[in-house]
Order: sequence, then structure tokens, then C-alpha cells
Amino acid sequence: MVQVLASSWGSPPITEAGTVAAWVLLGVAIVSVAGALIFAAGLVIAKDRETSLLFWLVTAGALVVFSFYVEPWLDFIGATTYLTNVFDPVVTIVDRPIPWHVVLTYSGGIAPATIVAYLIIKQGRPAKTLFAWAAFISVTECVGEMISCHYGVMLYYSNDALVLGIPMPSLVQNGGMFVLIGWVMAAMLPQLYGWRRIVVVPFIAPAVYLAYTLLCTLPSYYAIHNNASPAVSWALAIVSTALNLGAVVFAAYAPTVTRLRDAAQSGTPAKHAVAPAIQKSGAPV
Repeated sequence: MVQVLASSWGSPPITEAGTVAAWVLLGVAIVSVAGALIFAAGLVIAKDRETSLLFWLVTAGALVVFSFYVEPWLDFIGATTYLTNVFDPVVTIVDRPIPWHVVLTYSGGIAPATIVAYLIIKQGRPAKTLFAWAAFISVTECVGEMISCHYGVMLYYSNDALVLGIPMPSLVQNGGMFVLIGWVMAAMLPQLYGWRRIVVVPFIAPAVYLAYTLLCTLPSYYAIHNNASPAVSWALAIVSTALNLGAVVFAAYAPTVTRLRDAAQSGTPAKHAVAPAIQKSGAPV
């Protein structure tokens, strides 16, 4: 078997998954979509029209931008590929097959995880609650990826710094991303109304995730695409993991998040917990 290296910029290796494993993963993805619909129904029952709109805008971004832009290009950069022998992919982009379960998982998972993180921040909940939510998502995501890698449903190749099949930075990144996305949404939404909100919100989660991943995991990507030795790969993976964790902590204690937290403790309405610069500008808050 010819080894395929990320530095060659060639097609990824073919992964062959067991039929049972592939069908189970697709079933889990369908369940995630059903769960998301239940979540959306709960927002309707609660008559929370603003959050309901946010949910569907984030879902639109997950379905289109995450699935068909973020996923293939980060798979290309991170030397990742999915199974090719069981289900026909929805589409193949930069030689990366994007199977149905990936599209469904993004569509069912990104919006609930994002909205919960955003509401934790908006309501001024303690930082430990935000960290707990990120940890829950990370554990869930990482266990799923580890199982997927074990059964050949997905593969991280040309990477020597793997923990049970997945990159070390993913242990933080998979859940930590939602802390950053929630922070950016909390900072931006008071300034977005009408058509601006409809146009911008679908791109917030993908853009934040791309920036977070590319900046904080750059050392690991450098190792992957330069065929670094195992020792160097692990050293740079540790650096990347630390950067990912540092970004999450920074976001959890960013000025916007801290103001909302302080406002909740003092009983100040959240809409008044905005930056002085926004208040002076006369922008609606």
C-alpha cells in the first residue's frame, strides 16, 4: 500500500468501513437532526421568536457553509478523509468526499450547541457553566470521532499526534469552538437588526470556527504538511492544544461576556450590559 502524505497535496487514501458501522453512524446523524427539530419546537412553545430565528439562521449556515466549505477545506488542511465504500457522498470537494452523515450531523448539531452556548453567555451564567457545556460537547464529539476512526468511517492520516485516532487539539477544539462562537454572537447581535441579521448570522459560526482552528492549530498543520517526526509532531500538537484552550478561556472572560455575567449578578437587564463605545454611538441596544 502506497502511503499518502498531506505534504503531497494528493488524493486522500481510500477508507473502507464496515456496513454496520456506517449505517449506525448515519442513524446517529438522523437522530441528531430529530433532536434539533425537538429543540426548535421547544423554542416555538416557549414563544422565543428571537432565539428561534437565530436557530434557523445558524442551521442554514451549518447546512451550507459548514458542510460544503468548512468541512472539505479543513479536511484538506488537516489531512482527513471519510469512508468511500459504503455510501455515495453528497459531493466531493478538493478530493474530499462529504458523506450524508456529515451533512446531517452539522445540520442537527451545530445550531443547538451554538444557541445553548450563546444563551449561557447572554443570561450571564457562571463561566463554569460555559466550560461544562464545552466539555460535554467535546466528550461527545471526540468519542464519536474515536469510534468512527476505529471502524474506518473517517481517517486522520499523515498525523503522528493522535489520541485514539483523533488529533490531540480536537480534545479541546470540538467543544471549545462554541464558547468562541457564543462570545462573538453576544458581541455582534446587539448591532444586527433586520436584513443584516439574516445575512450575517449564518456566517458567524463557520467564520469563527475557521479563524479559531486555523490560528490555534497552525503548529500542528505545519507538522502535518512538512512530514515532521513524531517527536516534533507531538510537541507542536501540545502547543496547538494549549493555544486552543487559551482561546477558549480568553473568550469565556472577554469584556462582553464579563459584562453580561456582572449584569446578571447585579440584576441589570442584559440589554444594558454593552460596551460604552456602543452606547455612545447611539446604536440600538
